[in-house]
Amino acid sequence: MVANITVKGTLVSFLVGITELNIDTVEIVDIKKIKSSPSYPDVIPKQMVVKVERRIVEARAVDFLVKFCPPGVVIVEASIDLENILGEHVFDIKRSLIVECRTILWEYHCDPYFDEEYSVYCVSDYQGDPENTISEHKDSIAGLLKTERIPLDEEEINSTLKFNIKYSKDDLTIVDWDGAFVFDPRGDFASNIELFEIANLQLLKLRVLEHELEERLEKAARLLQRTTARKIPWFKSREIRHSLREIIQIRTESIQEFAATERNINLIGDWYSARLFDLITKKLHLEAWKTNINKTLDALEDIYSMISENFSMSFSTTLELIIAFGWFFLLVGYFSLFFLEVLQKK
Repeated sequence: MVANITVKGTLVSFLVGITELNIDTVEIVDIKKIKSSPSYPDVIPKQMVVKVERRIVEARAVDFLVKFCPPGVVIVEASIDLENILGEHVFDIKRSLIVECRTILWEYHCDPYFDEEYSVYCVSDYQGDPENTISEHKDSIAGLLKTERIPLDEEEINSTLKFNIKYSKDDLTIVDWDGAFVFDPRGDFASNIELFEIANLQLLKLRVLEHELEERLEKAARLLQRTTARKIPWFKSREIRHSLREIIQIRTESIQEFAATERNINLIGDWYSARLFDLITKKLHLEAWKTNINKTLDALEDIYSMISENFSMSFSTTLELIIAFGWFFLLVGYFSLFFLEVLQKK
């Protein structure tokens, strides 16, 4: 990846994690938007500043902004100004930023197996239509977006760059799975970065939810196997009811999560922020994640029905056996008393 002309810019890398800590903070991040946007204060989750920490990365001082988005979401954001944001060295700088962000994230006891990383390349050092700059450096831009050092095929480059959105004649945002390029001569990057963080937050929640559902599905499948084989004694019915309540609870929470997400997107309306957010969610395949989760929920629903049916049959059979044994012992006792009475008369 070679750039003939250097392009100044700012690299913003962030990580989103989930914690069970209750983080105390009071300062709310206020994003000043230059582009038009609706006024729905409850739609966009509030991000509150926890602290700003300076660390040395690649022999340079970098400020790391730690934000808290209740309930239980921590965002660590790092930004660094670069003389050439299209240079080969940017790969190493980005990786170092991500490593430091993850280290800070772990300080808040975030789950090490579940986080989302993303990088935004912000460029304002140009004049006129940004497509001229993009056309001149398309190989470098596509490589950074794909985090790929080897030369990409022309078709792959064009496919990557066409996933973009414009607001005015002199700005443009390119969205990809691992990162985005934002060209804006006015430096209006904060509002876009906020949307990237929210989309990655939703992706992380979907990943965690799918993992929890898979665990419930495995547990439910084991219960189904045991109830089918009649290997669960009747006195463990409390355990089964508890497991079924967990399944119902996770389904209810999933429905609420989906409903809240859809409601928020609908409230944003047909503004630039809504169109950009829709573009991001498509690139992150959020709908595909939701579809897979719904399939898992349907499977849980089916297993729940079968477990309930099998356990009801098993319980009924056990109850019938108990009644039969009760009558048997009652008859044995009756005949025993009868013969004792006969023997005593003799």
